[in-house]
Amino acid sequence: MTRNILRAGIAAVIGIVVAFGLIWLAQYAGSEISPDVYDPDSGEILIPVGSTIALIVGWFIGTFAGGWIAMRVSAGTGAGWIVAGSVIGAALYRAVTLADTWWIMALGVGVPLVAVWLAQRATATAVD
Repeated sequence: MTRNILRAGIAAVIGIVVAFGLIWLAQYAGSEISPDVYDPDSGEILIPVGSTIALIVGWFIGTFAGGWIAMRVSAGTGAGWIVAGSVIGAALYRAVTLADTWWIMALGVGVPLVAVWLAQRATATAVD
């Protein structure tokens, strides 16, 4: 039993690293495609729609890949859901600190949940 818990813990850590690495890559690509703009009148940094879309795509791809890897390594589904929980936590933290709109917060919860659910289905299909 201790071996299974250790395996699931290591799988979750690997999945989280993969997920956040892919999210970072998506954010980097989004900022290269449509960089942030400084508004001298208000003193705010305006984040364009392209960067936001890249972030949402990153949430999906990162959670799916990290969750899938975690589920395959742990031979169970719990580690993948831990990956999704960490992405949701980071997404909500980002949304609250940047004072994002309600729909960004909703997507920050919904997108990772859908991604990990699809990863769980893909993992079950790969095992069968």
